[in-house]
Amino acid sequence: MKYIFLLILLSNFNSIAQVTEGEILFENNIKLHWIIKTFNEKEHQIKICKNDFGVQYICAIDNAIWYGSDIPVDKPKNQLTNLVLEIGKNKIILDVSSMFNPNFSGELSKHQFKIVKEGNQYVLYGFFSDGAGTYTAHWKIVDTISIREVISNLEEYFSWQN
Repeated sequence: MKYIFLLILLSNFNSIAQVTEGEILFENNIKLHWIIKTFNEKEHQIKICKNDFGVQYICAIDNAIWYGSDIPVDKPKNQLTNLVLEIGKNKIILDVSSMFNPNFSGELSKHQFKIVKEGNQYVLYGFFSDGAGTYTAHWKIVDTISIREVISNLEEYFSWQN
């Protein structure tokens, strides 16, 4: 009986999502709380397409363009599931939809971000890459409201890093 329980436990081990979380502290006591979860294929709809040369690639995850790989059919290893910016007493939830493989280590670090105060608003810039599929995201934060203005792998959106 105990062997059957052990086999059931081991067979379900791969379906258990690994979660890592942390906090990044910026100047002026601004904090960024994050959660990254192991990608579980069973929780998502993956659409496979073919290009003009017949090469298959993942064209959408959950009916949306996804970011995090430039290798055609490699499924994501993990996904950014939660990003909350804390400014003073305000906690602002940021849109992290379609954001996969945010870096190689599976943990976010301060060097991936830049926060800029512009008048009465902030702009948070993020750089994400696991070695392939590099992309950036930009969020505008006004009071307690945020909007992700950019998510892109186009080079023109990376100028904030200079």
